Amino acid sequence: MAGASREPAAVGLTAVLDALRAALSSEDEAWIVGGAVRDALRGVPPHDVDVVVRGHAARVAHRLAKSLGATVYPLSERFATWRVLVPPGVRDQAQLAGFEGLIIDVAPLRGSALLDDLTARDFTVDAIAREVRSGEVVDPLGGRDDLRAGHLRLCSAEALMADPARVLRLVRLQHEPGLTPVAGVEEAARAAAPRLSSVSGERVEQELTRLLSLPAAARAVADLDRLAALHVVLPEVAALKGVTQNPYHHLDVFAHTLEALSYVPGVVEQLGGPAPAAKPSALGLAAGAGPLAPLAYAVLLHDIGKPAAREVDEAGNVRFWYHDAIGARLVGDVARRLHFSKRFEHYLRLLVRQHLRLGFLVREQPLSRRALARFRRDVEPYVFEAIVVSLCDRVATRGEKTSLQSIARHFRLAREVWEGVPPPAPRLLSGDDVMAVLGVAPGPAVGRVLRALQDEIEAGEVTTRAQAEQFVRQWWQFSAHA
Repeated sequence: MAGASREPAAVGLTAVLDALRAALSSEDEAWIVGGAVRDALRGVPPHDVDVVVRGHAARVAHRLAKSLGATVYPLSERFATWRVLVPPGVRDQAQLAGFEGLIIDVAPLRGSALLDDLTARDFTVDAIAREVRSGEVVDPLGGRDDLRAGHLRLCSAEALMADPARVLRLVRLQHEPGLTPVAGVEEAARAAAPRLSSVSGERVEQELTRLLSLPAAARAVADLDRLAALHVVLPEVAALKGVTQNPYHHLDVFAHTLEALSYVPGVVEQLGGPAPAAKPSALGLAAGAGPLAPLAYAVLLHDIGKPAAREVDEAGNVRFWYHDAIGARLVGDVARRLHFSKRFEHYLRLLVRQHLRLGFLVREQPLSRRALARFRRDVEPYVFEAIVVSLCDRVATRGEKTSLQSIARHFRLAREVWEGVPPPAPRLLSGDDVMAVLGVAPGPAVGRVLRALQDEIEAGEVTTRAQAEQFVRQWWQFSAHA
């Protein structure tokens, strides 16, 4: 076949090829295709592998899963694609160590020949295949030459119209491998961008999450806007453009948000790295999400309530009262459209709603144990994330009324809070206990009593059940006559 050559197995694919060879029957043919081959040729071990099979794709997927001790399930009924998820321990046995999570998608060959399949793909750098049995590289569209030259070229003029989600992938490839679109590609992307509204929320989330996993996530979001795609997939963020702010800010809300987003990797590094942050998989994000992707989403959405909240008083002062609460409600719209998990929706709602909370502690200095405990309760279990979002927001706020000293104070406060927040104290009384002690029925007042009691427990003023019962009686008596 034209474009075929014998080359040493590229980085990270040797063990995958070996495992696939063992899974093939004599009548099966298979090729590794797409991004895995592209990344391996660049010397980057892939995190996910696409395989096309001429033969019985389901059988190959199940045999592969069995040999690796992996999970297998149907990914797409339309394309008869099967996904194989390889557990971390098994990756070591299969000489696949170093992968955060190996995903192998197995699908039937599209068309009657490999050329048909490759031509139907998005970009030439993704239309390179490696034949499983021989290890032969098949490159009929010149993808290797484009990869060496750093060019991003469409496989066909209709590639983006055929699958508008590729517009998002175009932006990722500009920033991840650092490829430059050749003439006509960005024009094609702008023409296809309106069709992103027809792409499923799950697929948009997958591509957006990969984008927000990049160190250059802020520049990627700016490119989505430049290609007329942002207002289709994230209209709440596109609506921030041109929303001017008060003299404490040096940028409009959109530019401020992108600058804040650009600070996420650096702020996380200053706080000691991402280990304390919630894992993307635990929040239900798609496979392939980087460790900072959840935080990137939170920073990207932190001010989406500002357009609706913006007011100008008689003196010309710009106000954004309650934009945090409005933004938290708008997160629900984003979550429904992109099919976020309920846990990730809660994560984003909490961080958007509380993104001003750390700044409020400036007024409470010197910080008491009680104030630190209240902050923790307001944002738990995402204390680390709340601090990161606040710092990114603060550093991107440098108007004529903002001093460098105030930014430095915010950083000192953040470190003090991160190092000083006490662990959760045990609850000495339950709601049922409070109702029994006071002889009252269930209601909001019971929650108020519990919160007041917990403040005293966190501050170390109440340490025993007897003291807790005494406090509850005194608090109730005082509140009844207040």
